[in-house]
Amino acid sequence: MKLFRPTEETKFHIDQSWFEKSGLDFRIAVFKCLSAEQQERIGEPSAAQTYDYVNPATGEIERIDTVLRTVRQEGPGDPNFITPRAPVAESAFRVFLLNGNQPLSPTELSTRLNRKPSEILAHLGGRVVYNGIRPIY
Repeated sequence: MKLFRPTEETKFHIDQSWFEKSGLDFRIAVFKCLSAEQQERIGEPSAAQTYDYVNPATGEIERIDTVLRTVRQEGPGDPNFITPRAPVAESAFRVFLLNGNQPLSPTELSTRLNRKPSEILAHLGGRVVYNGIRPIY
């Protein structure tokens, strides 16, 4: 079997099936990205309502819950949602949440995270998967 080695131009995304295979809950991972005030307002993430959401970048309509809707509506205006001090993988996860999980390369992520593409690739391109972020083969 030939190994695939991602590059700085390889596209990555959140593979939601990774959460299920790993015995984790995607909704909980998203919920942890919210501020304490937002978490209190939403309440229990498993009881979140679902909505039709129109992705402004693609025009696609998708079903999302209150947790993800809060991230997408309030995250872009929150200076604490993605910070320079946050771990690379956590920051990349939050970028993918905000952009509707549209695939991005480490080079593209670098402009959003103010980090070097090589640093992002070192964190996302290894054998360990963080928050379901995987390369697209």
